Amino acid sequence: MAALIKIPGYGKVPLIAFCLGLLLLLFTNATEPQPTSDPLYQAFKKNDSLTGFINYLFDELDAKPVLADKADSLVGRIWRKPATQNEKLAWYELVTNIGYHLLQSGQIRASSAWYEKALVFYRQNQTDKALVAAMEPEEYLYKPLGNNYTRIGDFSKALNIQQMAIAAAMGNRKTSMLPGLYANLATTYFYMRDYASTQDIINKGISALNNKQGDIATLLYNLKTEAWLETGQTDSAIYWNNRALQSGNQNNAGPYLSSLTHKARILNAGGHYQQAIPYLQQAWEIADNAGVKDRAKLSNEIGVALFQLGQPANSKNWFGQTLAFFEPDSLNLYPDYNVTSAMFGLALCYEVAGQTDSASYWSVQAVLNDYYTQQLIDPWLYSKTSIYSNTVHTESAIAWHHNLYEKTGNEDYLLKALWMTELSKGRILMSEQQRSGQWQADTTVDNTDFEELRNDYVLLAGAQEEKEKQAIRERISAREYELSLKGKNFSQVLSAPSYSKFVALLANKRQNHTIISYFKPGSALYTIKADRTGLSHKVDSGSNFRRITGFMQTYFYDGPQAFNNNPVEYFKQSNVLLKEYLPGNIREEDDLIISASGEINLLPLEALSQNADQADYFGAHHAINYQFSLLQLTDPAVYPKASIRYFGFEDDHLGFPALPSAKTEKRFLQRRFKVHFQNAATTADSLFYQSLNKTDIIHLATHAVAGDSMAQSFIVLKNKLYLGQLQYNSSQCPLIVLAACETGKGASQQNEGVISLGRTFISKGVGGALSTRWEADDEATATLLKDFYKNLQTEKYPTKALQKTRAAYLKENTNIAGQNPWLWAALFYQGKDHPIEIRSSVLYSPLLWSLLLLTAASLFIFKIRRK
Repeated sequence: MAALIKIPGYGKVPLIAFCLGLLLLLFTNATEPQPTSDPLYQAFKKNDSLTGFINYLFDELDAKPVLADKADSLVGRIWRKPATQNEKLAWYELVTNIGYHLLQSGQIRASSAWYEKALVFYRQNQTDKALVAAMEPEEYLYKPLGNNYTRIGDFSKALNIQQMAIAAAMGNRKTSMLPGLYANLATTYFYMRDYASTQDIINKGISALNNKQGDIATLLYNLKTEAWLETGQTDSAIYWNNRALQSGNQNNAGPYLSSLTHKARILNAGGHYQQAIPYLQQAWEIADNAGVKDRAKLSNEIGVALFQLGQPANSKNWFGQTLAFFEPDSLNLYPDYNVTSAMFGLALCYEVAGQTDSASYWSVQAVLNDYYTQQLIDPWLYSKTSIYSNTVHTESAIAWHHNLYEKTGNEDYLLKALWMTELSKGRILMSEQQRSGQWQADTTVDNTDFEELRNDYVLLAGAQEEKEKQAIRERISAREYELSLKGKNFSQVLSAPSYSKFVALLANKRQNHTIISYFKPGSALYTIKADRTGLSHKVDSGSNFRRITGFMQTYFYDGPQAFNNNPVEYFKQSNVLLKEYLPGNIREEDDLIISASGEINLLPLEALSQNADQADYFGAHHAINYQFSLLQLTDPAVYPKASIRYFGFEDDHLGFPALPSAKTEKRFLQRRFKVHFQNAATTADSLFYQSLNKTDIIHLATHAVAGDSMAQSFIVLKNKLYLGQLQYNSSQCPLIVLAACETGKGASQQNEGVISLGRTFISKGVGGALSTRWEADDEATATLLKDFYKNLQTEKYPTKALQKTRAAYLKENTNIAGQNPWLWAALFYQGKDHPIEIRSSVLYSPLLWSLLLLTAASLFIFKIRRK
């Protein structure tokens, strides 16, 4: 029998194998995981010493943290699943250790992925009480994972995990952990800019302190200092900063470093920049023992202070130091907000130094990095995130590029302003589209994963008390987090749109389109127009957007009366709006692509008159495609020939009357196209979800109600189908026709446009949506839709078909009442303006009619000849 040697923590392994393995280790590159053929590994495997091998990997990782970069191959050497309690505990500890070392090296995304694996494993073994107790999830799992979510700006997930940690600590009577856990929770509220909740949570943490928790006390006092600084209460900030400095342990770099930094921030806030420098220098001297994130944050702070002192060259070096902490990819991007801040700082330094091209480069790079970083966040309908956390810097960069264009006339600057503008829009929409596509491809996610969440949104819609609504929202947040874990959000590859591809698309589209992009920071409005002649801009620093909201309320939301009472006044007001918000002359042959912002999202350009004295509607001459971001156009879609799935509201149901037009529409479509009919009032939710994943056009001739920021919009089928329920779907549908009222109306969200039913369907992968902006007239809408389908059959493109439909309607209805845009301008198109081919009805087939005519002619000739 071979001699065995006992290795602490690993069990017994053959002596010869151990010696050979030790020699192999001495001559192997320490940064590479060992191959599965090495003798030590084979010895562990032969003896099936899984616990010993996992513990060996754990120690190797501690000795050489760089191994965490190859964690997948490291863990891939484990030859079977852990079975015993010791094996499971060892595996859990290894995975959390990988997460820890990745966190220490600043790789938050990768760290979060491993902590999430540990969380899934922990939940799979929750019935084993002894194992769960040994895992200590409050300290080694919940705490770091929640903090990671806070760092990337996914606040809903952070709150969910951090509250879970506090509940677990209380349940397990680990009261000494509570101050630190409260500090983590308060930090999340601080970054959410909810300073009242921040102070409340800090107070709970302070009341739970004991005499031996000086470092935690310093952390809590620092948070109080920051919260008071952000609300402009300098005296309170000074008081708590002094307490932090007095309680801090100078040997513990993290908390004391923060105290010194906050002292400098207080001095900077008072304009005492020179006095702040020594505190920042002192902080830097002890920063070697701090984490990468803390050092990066500090170097940015030093850069800001030096810039304020008029030392842009020194400031630039410190922002460069921040970037040096991270390893960017081939695009020179890294998903971290400290990196984004440093890039904006470099742009300012180069701007002051008069190095315009460098300043422009770093401005654009910063906005692109901000877009890149937000992909770490998994947004939902009511989730709290920092997807738009750098809006102030982005707005300044865009404004600066407009100024550069004004001074130089160089179109490159305006092109970059347009690029940054479109990067700053529709980020949540594009994240939702990506997630919907992942659901389609992921066989582990199915309809049962969504049912409870959909039911919760139904309950939320019916809840009356705010306390009940809040409880349901919290439950939704927790369940969405579980779904995110299953969807493996952190395993996805980050991507960034291509500037060269965007420029090429723009050059192609503007040959026969006028492209207009709006950007609205505060009361200002920046407008860029691109057409065949080139690029131009308009800057309005004080646009009166209330004129738009008043106009819409009077002439559209209140009904058709105002126009009918005084059409000339309508022509006058609408012409003023057209001239104010549509820059320059638009060529008669051009179609339009509009990327709106702010109140511009409400304005129906089609309905505005080109003549101040009579009806000459813009929409009769031009097709208009509304976009949430022009980036949507860089990914064109191709669809097969489509049938129509028609959902008609033919019976009274749920208090809503039958729509008289539903039956006539049905007869028209039946004669002309291949159509699948369904009575909307008997259509179950599940059937509708299935229809979304067909490559057919969906036509909803039913009722809909638009909600505000808290109340959900819904469409009426067998049940009320709420906007919240619709987000748990994917779709391959090329076009959805929402003939119901107000399907394009909803609450406005920063940089995301109107959160309408139409937008929701586009976020699920629908190619485009034909929606209504206000309470549409049933008879007029039915007429318009019939012509729309006729025109789509020949024109292929939805926007062109809709424009021809409007023009024909106005040509036929020449009386003043018939010209009322309330009747015909409600329908508008959003999405990719891709060609769509509709399958014809067998009875309408041109080939069939040709054969019939040919047969009839042949019979006629045959009879003539016989005679």
